[in-house]
Amino acid sequence: MSEPEFSDMLHELDALEAEIEAIRVAVEEGEEMFSTSPTARQAAMRHLETAVRHTVGSARALIDEVDWEEPEDNLDAIEILVEEDVLPGRVGMTLIGLAEFAADHGEESAWEADADASGAFEQLSEGVEALAEYQEYVSHFLKEWGG
Repeated sequence: MSEPEFSDMLHELDALEAEIEAIRVAVEEGEEMFSTSPTARQAAMRHLETAVRHTVGSARALIDEVDWEEPEDNLDAIEILVEEDVLPGRVGMTLIGLAEFAADHGEESAWEADADASGAFEQLSEGVEALAEYQEYVSHFLKEWGG
């Protein structure tokens, strides 16, 4: 087998970085802005949903490159990274919860503009930190893997 290139995963991580920055802006604008502006909530939820897709995409690409067991579904990809010690369990569980939240409040639900704004803001606040940690842990793994 050839040496892993990780190009697909790196592309997903780059795209994830842009989404994290957009979510950070929403969080920094504050809960009041988030609560009173359906447009701000919808935009933040779109960024969250896209960030989760890039997280799962990068996890799947990493798993494929290092030839670990193929995940059964998207959440399983995160669980495999925890099992392989790429991510601590705490980050994995937060990401899984975030993915479930994004799925429940995502595009098919019109990004739930009228959803519980306080709960959604809390998810975004915690989620953006978990997404950033995910990037850090995966980057650390890549440095260790590459020697």
